[in-house]
Amino acid sequence: MTRYIVRRLLGSIPVLLSLTFVVFAMMRAIPGGPFEFVGDKSLPPSVVANLRAKYHLDDPLWKQFVDYVWDLLHFDFGPSYQYRNLTVNDIIGTTLPVSMQLGAMALALALLIGIPAGILAALKQNSIIDYACTFVAILGVSIPSMVLGPFLIWIFALKLNWFPVATWGAERPFILGFIPKPTPKFFMHAVLPVVALGTRLSASIARLTRASLLQVIREDYIRTARAKGLMERVIIMRHALKNSLIPVVTILGPMFAAVLTGTFVVESIFGIPGMGKYFVTSIGNRDYPLIVGITLLYGVFLVIANLMVDITYAWLDPRIRYR
Repeated sequence: MTRYIVRRLLGSIPVLLSLTFVVFAMMRAIPGGPFEFVGDKSLPPSVVANLRAKYHLDDPLWKQFVDYVWDLLHFDFGPSYQYRNLTVNDIIGTTLPVSMQLGAMALALALLIGIPAGILAALKQNSIIDYACTFVAILGVSIPSMVLGPFLIWIFALKLNWFPVATWGAERPFILGFIPKPTPKFFMHAVLPVVALGTRLSASIARLTRASLLQVIREDYIRTARAKGLMERVIIMRHALKNSLIPVVTILGPMFAAVLTGTFVVESIFGIPGMGKYFVTSIGNRDYPLIVGITLLYGVFLVIANLMVDITYAWLDPRIRYR
């Protein structure tokens, strides 16, 4: 297993380099640049030329990329062209913990709701419980966060006045760099955005869990376990559920990376100071280092998440071995 993990991590290096180069080159191929305008006013060509020279944007593309990779080896993502008093490291260091807080809680809520709902629907197939769970799951998948978020704000913040409308009430993270102090203020601010993001994820997990479990409980080894007189609870939890979770774990990899690196729509709706706002504005502002830095960070999370998925496969199914 150790050799497999090391081999996967080494194999991810050219993948991340390729991702960095593609984003690096494509952003510079788009017409326009980061210094043509300040607000609504265009800068004189001489000022633009000086700024391009300052940030070495007049160098050949290959040299810019080599210099950028050299800085990455020193964990330096470069300066931000839009936020002149901040570096990309500063922006990521400030916003990533917030996005990770939101993403981790939303994913936990999705698993807490989705897996039990999928199991219940599969075990009660073609019953009113199955129809209800399936209907709610389809409804959750069909309603986007941009609709659900304002609806939650209107009902629970404006009408009932139970929760704050927006912003993020987390104190300074105190564990692992992103786990916040569990204060009442934090939970009051977190409820609506977590529900808006987590319910949609839970709907997808519930549907996939139901379909996978229905397929597994018809297998021969499940019938054999029942013929041996094992309790139904033991059959489902020990034999059927672990194998049925393999497709669920597969989608959790990309889902994990996506929610931990920022959900742009939810962060915008609830005024959460995560990476989503900076990433969206950086594209319009041609803030090359910020775009590449956040994209590369997403790629790193995706590689790690997929590696964790593969390791989980071996735990769920003992027949899977890695060398």
